[in-house]
Amino acid sequence: MLSDHSVLSLISRRRMLAGLAAVPFAPMVGRAQPVNTLDRPTVLQAGSESYHVHSFRLPSPDEGAAHLIRVAWPKGPVPDGGFPAVYMLDGRAVADSLNEPMLARMAAAGGPAIVTLGADLDQRFATQERTRDYTPPDARGAPVADPRGRSGGQAAAFLSLLAETIIPQVEASAPLDSARRALWGHSYGGLFALYAGFEAPELFKHIVSASPALWWDHADFYQRLLARLSDGAGPDVRLDIHFGEAERARASRPKGANAEKLIAMRDALPEDSHERLAAALRDAGTPGDLLIFPGLSHGESFLRSVEVTLLEVIPGSILPPARKLD
Repeated sequence: MLSDHSVLSLISRRRMLAGLAAVPFAPMVGRAQPVNTLDRPTVLQAGSESYHVHSFRLPSPDEGAAHLIRVAWPKGPVPDGGFPAVYMLDGRAVADSLNEPMLARMAAAGGPAIVTLGADLDQRFATQERTRDYTPPDARGAPVADPRGRSGGQAAAFLSLLAETIIPQVEASAPLDSARRALWGHSYGGLFALYAGFEAPELFKHIVSASPALWWDHADFYQRLLARLSDGAGPDVRLDIHFGEAERARASRPKGANAEKLIAMRDALPEDSHERLAAALRDAGTPGDLLIFPGLSHGESFLRSVEVTLLEVIPGSILPPARKLD
């Protein structure tokens, strides 16, 4: 059951979501299952009038695609201490959802900077690489394969790469405030956001886990999080959870043995699993909000969460009050 605080937060956030209707954003309607191939340059590749962009690559730990990191920060005066930054997983898909009017609005508000973490492929979602990097290991720390047989469970290695290599290189390339970092991820990326929040809460000031795939590994990771929170010691970081109201009702149900394994894991998860996790976090002392997007599916929630996070959630959390959006 949600606490009174969580319910009030949800009501206020729903009012906030209604106010975003006029915000310029890449089209969302009808893109729940978009084509995965990127057929045009993103605004971060083509060049922005509002944001500087710096890119670099890091080698893959296996034969997969290299990591592609793009750092984008507002043109104009740099605030004392630097810009707050949001590190965003599935970076190619995130970049594909941005446009110049959105960046112009963000720049006028003083940020945030955006750091997209993706694979060096012309794909919105690099299925092999995101499965490997974003999903948590089992209780013994061993790798876990996903229902389709893709190798996963390497979140610990990716978290180390992020903390020891990516973040230092990002902050050496742009005027960013290391005290005001945020992390965003969706689905498998939402799992990684939770993993990072519990395993390295000192890395980020604010974490947003959007539509986390809590069914992963027969919900073992989810149950381990609940067990840790039941001890009353939640991670010392602001941790929001976003998800679409219609994620289960509108979930795809493809045929095939591997797909049916995924469906079985997903169906076995309690329908209120996201709410239960949010309530457990609050009861354990971890602050944050629960945002439910009315009528949206899993795929649609990706785009909506990107929009809300960059335009409202993060500015309200890590930008100075005087620079908050109207």
